[in-house]
Amino acid sequence: MIERLSRLPTALRALRAARELETHERWSREQLRSHQRERLLAIVRDAAARSPYYQERFAGIELSDDLDLAALPRLDKPTMLEHFDELVTDRRLTLAGVERHIAEIEGAELRTDPKLFGEYRVLASGGTSGRRGVFLYSREDWTELLGGLGRIWRRYLDFTPHLPRRRLASIVADKPLHGNGRVNRSIDIGIHRLLRLDARNPIGELVGELNDFQPEGLFTYPSTANLLAERQLAGDLTIAPRWITTGGEVLSDDIKGRIVAAFDRAPFDGYGTTEVGYVAFECARHAGLHVFEDQIQIEIVDDEYRPVPAGLPGARLLVTNLVNRTQPLIRYELNDLVTASPEPCSCGRPFPLLTKIEGRSDDILELPARGGGTTKVHPVTLRSPLAGIAALSEYRIVYRAGELHVEAVLAGTDQRRVCQEIESSLGAALAERGAQPPPIHVEGVTEIPRHPHSGKHKAIEVEVS
Repeated sequence: MIERLSRLPTALRALRAARELETHERWSREQLRSHQRERLLAIVRDAAARSPYYQERFAGIELSDDLDLAALPRLDKPTMLEHFDELVTDRRLTLAGVERHIAEIEGAELRTDPKLFGEYRVLASGGTSGRRGVFLYSREDWTELLGGLGRIWRRYLDFTPHLPRRRLASIVADKPLHGNGRVNRSIDIGIHRLLRLDARNPIGELVGELNDFQPEGLFTYPSTANLLAERQLAGDLTIAPRWITTGGEVLSDDIKGRIVAAFDRAPFDGYGTTEVGYVAFECARHAGLHVFEDQIQIEIVDDEYRPVPAGLPGARLLVTNLVNRTQPLIRYELNDLVTASPEPCSCGRPFPLLTKIEGRSDDILELPARGGGTTKVHPVTLRSPLAGIAALSEYRIVYRAGELHVEAVLAGTDQRRVCQEIESSLGAALAERGAQPPPIHVEGVTEIPRHPHSGKHKAIEVEVS
């Protein structure tokens, strides 16, 4: 009770921010564009005034009202970390100091809300591919980030207060450095009954706790939702949530289908990052994910950083955070593969839609082509043939040293035959795409380990030696 009372001021500020953001849902497209432009100019000019890094990078660029965003330099994670001390706008902040703070709280429980200098919340990306990112949010930054979640709960999922209190279950990495866990704690003041479970716990333990709790709403990673759907179909899990929301990983068509089969409802998918918070979320029409352009600005580009037309997949995503003035991220590069819709949603919201989020471009395989040279293979090429193998409930594909290694969780007794089917299906799919299939090794396993920090599961990855 004392912990919840201590969170009350933060939650009330977030509620006010959410209500303000909710008014934007009724804006025209022109109103949204004008607001986004105003915020973009404010964040760019503030960075130029307060960040030594951006002062140098923006030298010679006129930050006028007709500023072309594409005229500004891009920023990637290695550059951000290398120039961290000069990039942040509070001169007290240093990467070394932030890392010391991380070391102090990394193994702590989330009973408290530790803040650097009593002001800044520190989050770290999972670091599943390469060096982890480190991100800071001031009180004002954090308030608007929480407001974004409040908007989703209230206007996309209808998680409004209710008596008896709604029962909501969240299965993510419940640790101080992880965004979802930290956000859930910040707004838990007892309005809803919130069950927080750690995605890294054994699936049998999660099933037991969910059966006891009987949640109305469930939020988790797609891979965890997939495991729960398997248990529901098998009769071990017996819950009937009205809402299922997923995020943090790619929601593939086969996992979505399994969730629908198990719980008789389509999940609401969300797309967020530690760097910028909530990027996009599905409405009840399930026609795509609405991009929250009042808080971010995105650019979908190809390998040469040229704009990609709506309807075609991009190779990179450049995101400008319009909220965070502590650690300005302007044209920050994410390797996510997304496709924008050329049409608006029929729900009437002014936000554009993302119709596909396929994964990360750094997990595109570059394989020898059958006619010589090399060819790039998108992760969906590997996922599609596996979706039709009923005995395959979960998998991880790792490309290393010129070979494809597949770990597969299998149902039934004839696992050798299923492993052979997986191998031949992957080989045929690669050949159809013009690639020379590499050696493929399939191993039946009892479970796929979660990432030790985030609790996520990366289905396809490329290991760099």
